[in-house]
Amino acid sequence: MGIGIGCDIGGTFTDLLMIDEASGKVFVDKVLTTPADPSLAIETGLLGLERQSPGALAQALTLVHGTTLVINAVIERKGARTGLLTTCGFRDVLEIGREKRYDGNDLQITFPDPLVPRPLRLEVEERVHTSGEVLVPLDEASVEKALRLLLERGAQSIAVCLLNSFANAAHEKRIGEIAARVAPGIPVTLSHEVLRELKEYERSTTSVVNAYAKPVVEKYLQKLDQRLAQIGFKGELLLMQSSGGLNSSEMARRFPVQIIESGPAAGAIGAAHYARLAGHDKVLAFDMGGTTAKMCLVVEGKVARVNQLEVDRVHRFKRGSGIPVRIPVVDLTEIGAGGGIAKGSAKGTMEVGPESASADPGPVCYGQGGTEPTVSDADVVLGYLNPAYFLGGRMSLDRAKAAAAIETKLANVLGLSMAQAAWGIHSLVNENMASAAKVYVAEKGESPSNCAVVAFGGAGPVHAYDLARRIGARTLIIPPRAGVASAFGMLIAPASFDTVQTHRTRLARADAAELETLYAAMEAEARAGLPRGTQPDAVWFERAADVRYVGQGYDIAVPVEPAMLGAGDGNFAQALRAAFNKSYFLLYGRVFDELELEIMNLRVTAYAPGKQFADEFSAGRKAGKAAPESTQREAYCPIAGKFLPHAVYKRGDILLGHRIVGPAIVEEPESTTIVGAGASLTVDASGSLVVQLPEEAAARSREAAGELDAVSLEMLWRRLTSSVDELAAALVRTSFSTVVRDVADYACGVFDAEGRLLLRSTDSTPGIAGGLAPMLQHMLEVVPPHTPGRRRRAGRQ
Repeated sequence: MGIGIGCDIGGTFTDLLMIDEASGKVFVDKVLTTPADPSLAIETGLLGLERQSPGALAQALTLVHGTTLVINAVIERKGARTGLLTTCGFRDVLEIGREKRYDGNDLQITFPDPLVPRPLRLEVEERVHTSGEVLVPLDEASVEKALRLLLERGAQSIAVCLLNSFANAAHEKRIGEIAARVAPGIPVTLSHEVLRELKEYERSTTSVVNAYAKPVVEKYLQKLDQRLAQIGFKGELLLMQSSGGLNSSEMARRFPVQIIESGPAAGAIGAAHYARLAGHDKVLAFDMGGTTAKMCLVVEGKVARVNQLEVDRVHRFKRGSGIPVRIPVVDLTEIGAGGGIAKGSAKGTMEVGPESASADPGPVCYGQGGTEPTVSDADVVLGYLNPAYFLGGRMSLDRAKAAAAIETKLANVLGLSMAQAAWGIHSLVNENMASAAKVYVAEKGESPSNCAVVAFGGAGPVHAYDLARRIGARTLIIPPRAGVASAFGMLIAPASFDTVQTHRTRLARADAAELETLYAAMEAEARAGLPRGTQPDAVWFERAADVRYVGQGYDIAVPVEPAMLGAGDGNFAQALRAAFNKSYFLLYGRVFDELELEIMNLRVTAYAPGKQFADEFSAGRKAGKAAPESTQREAYCPIAGKFLPHAVYKRGDILLGHRIVGPAIVEEPESTTIVGAGASLTVDASGSLVVQLPEEAAARSREAAGELDAVSLEMLWRRLTSSVDELAAALVRTSFSTVVRDVADYACGVFDAEGRLLLRSTDSTPGIAGGLAPMLQHMLEVVPPHTPGRRRRAGRQ
């Protein structure tokens, strides 16, 4: 038993949470992030925890850390000057990339600049076949020459990515040995150690990101170690990985690419924990902070994971416009801009984001020099946030400055009242998030109306009610200390290590005994990758195989139980097909038993259990009969279209057995929960706030009443866009055509009554979209839409 500390560095705030396992006492601190030196904010927050519980730092056993350091280094191009060694003929893989254009209409389309400029990309003489056979031996003289040239050109880190090294890594290993002699002190990343998987483009980008971030992470962790030693921390430093598991700081130094998306992953782990306690097996984890908003699907207590993410997008919300990174990662989708900046658009409507005020200078209400109105400013003006109780009263907000900025920059420009403009900001960011959430859930084969929403992050509970209303969810869960849920998730996350090995074979030819041997070797490797001190008896493994129909370009991960391999070749093939069919049907709605399957990759994840805390702070452990005390505050009600009195409660006063009916506001130091009119709020046994939305959750508001002002017009446009993107997602999800899935050679559109194209889905091919209008116009001539009899006849044809 001991003390554990979780620390999540976000774009605006750094969150810290400390739990004493013996007593269950919880301590929280939240400080502004220091972008120039993130370790300074950690030190400040840890000292804040020390003031709350003197002597705790010296007794703490672990500090679990999630950071945006790697992804920021890539986005801001502040990584090391990196060189790349590759096979002759493959020097330009980073720039050639994939065929697919992320926007077929953009004639000036651009992609991120490669992290390695062409003069630092050099070739060596060698060639290995996909089978692992050496076709051209490694020319060591060419390696030495290339390494010396990279040093002359100022390389501070080197990535080595040879063609087909996933099948035979001998040449890469030898280059690593030569580099240690020729370029001592220069960190080297070998692609087969980062990713033993085919697809040279993704393997190259992933290895380069790892090399690019290595010196940055090493320098940062050295400074962090010094700061921790100076303030008396003597425990173990663990890093949160993008996969949702923990590992040592030594592993983060070797493979910094694995922590590229660490903080948001922890929030999903915390949300899954409280969803289980609340008895919900299908939830959407909704994390909204001051900079970004993300969502993740959690089914049966398990956080969804994928094996690739995209970073450094040219267009923030356009898939395909960034750099692919092939690592296990919690399946988060960015659905909004957090505290996004609001502005007028060229078409005379209001837009919110994607730009954010971040921590410096921050929103106008922070009083740190910000001048552009943001979502946070709107929340203050609408009465949802208490200016005197932000961060529990440790930071005051300036409502007058926020109101002045909204009025001058938006209301006066767009012909709105100040209240309309503020509500427009709040509702537009919610509509943006709802639209993205619907598409994200549709792609998973689920419906948002079947999910509860678990909201956390500083701004999540403020916006969650309206978001849930817009996506049709009926239940909203606000976990304890929602504002620092990511820091809590780090403390309960398991330790983990992932490994992958390409093993391409037709299912009919798969040898169960051979696969068992490969899986056993991968399990030994994964076990060795867990943090030192992991109890061997506590480790468990999850096996999977990437499987697809022969001829398809993409595969899906299928769980492989050990018993399946012990059943012999024929029974294994039957069992794997059954598992594949189950997963494929969930995603795409149909299966094809007559088509042959092929295995592409084998995957193993080793896990060691995370901590389980008995939390003394959970209010739900106490029961109360008398109604909790409340005050009142004027806040905006979208149903009435004006400010109305809202009952305001302190979260700690709401106990098990209490029931509150909205409109109401629940305040706690790290966040604020809004409960809409007609909704009811209770507390469950784990201390979570559970909000039930009314049957008629789609409350009547100004845009629903037909008043098409600048906000309503933009809202209507966003809803149309969302609808057509949902249609496109369903088309791709159910299509068997690789041309549709991989090249986006299709079109979905919305047309007016005369068959004119109003808008098309984001990924539509322009040529096909252009042909839809004449086709529809012809159909309308043959079957006029306002002729009921003809419409019925058309339905029968």
